[in-house]
Amino acid sequence: HTLTIKQQATQPIIRICTTMSKLSIALIAALSILQGGLVSARCRCNCGAIPSSNPFLRQQCEAGNRFNGYGVPCGSACSITCDARFQVGSSCGDCIDANTMLFSCDIQDYVSAASVKPGEHIRTLSSEDNADVCSEVYYTFAHEGISGALEVELEDFTKVTVSNNHLLYTGSTFASREATMAKHVKIGDKLVSSDGSAKAVLSVKDTAAELVNVLTMEGSIELENGVIISTHSFNENLYSAAFYPIKMMYKWIGAPAVKKAQPYLVELEFMFKPYFSIFAESI
Repeated sequence: HTLTIKQQATQPIIRICTTMSKLSIALIAALSILQGGLVSARCRCNCGAIPSSNPFLRQQCEAGNRFNGYGVPCGSACSITCDARFQVGSSCGDCIDANTMLFSCDIQDYVSAASVKPGEHIRTLSSEDNADVCSEVYYTFAHEGISGALEVELEDFTKVTVSNNHLLYTGSTFASREATMAKHVKIGDKLVSSDGSAKAVLSVKDTAAELVNVLTMEGSIELENGVIISTHSFNENLYSAAFYPIKMMYKWIGAPAVKKAQPYLVELEFMFKPYFSIFAESI
């Protein structure tokens, strides 16, 4: 009986958070229409998974990615199209490589990004005073299958693998960092490190990986090589605004409430990603 009362008490909060989420996304959508018209998330196939022994097929795939997205949006239709035409998966995810190693403050050891769960604490730097901090994870999501990604190799020969639109911190220090989409990172740029140094970029290459989302309260995570990256894609302010209601839902109610919102969040990614892209490219 007590549990039932508690559940009833949390329902208004869940409704409020859901409404806030929809309003934040609706605002982004409305502004995007004013910016340049309504667009849909175009399908992209993982062309990098096509064997190099078949360059013609890879060229066809890349041409489709660049131009009309095969006439279908991201989602199940995209996955079916990519498999039927090229025997590869879709490339619609925007996250980090599932095999990326993160430092878990809970077990005092490195763990794969794929194994991280809401409620765990991941080491990063504080946005307030740049000091070491353990930031709580409030949301995780694993994208289905293999997606296209970028492999950024650094001067110490370690690598950072993320989706094209994921944000990396360029600059000399964390305090002076600039959030830059991975696809805009160039050879010679420097990625911010937790020890106060910066690591120069040696190369940026197309690759493929299983991608996962790991969102922390702080909005950043430290990788095993010491590099600090954002947990967001496209633009930190827009991404934070979209997920703010989910963060509050987690703080007020806990992980179960966020889990119930999972279908909405998946829909958010596929339907509204273009709006993030429009603004990120125009700012």
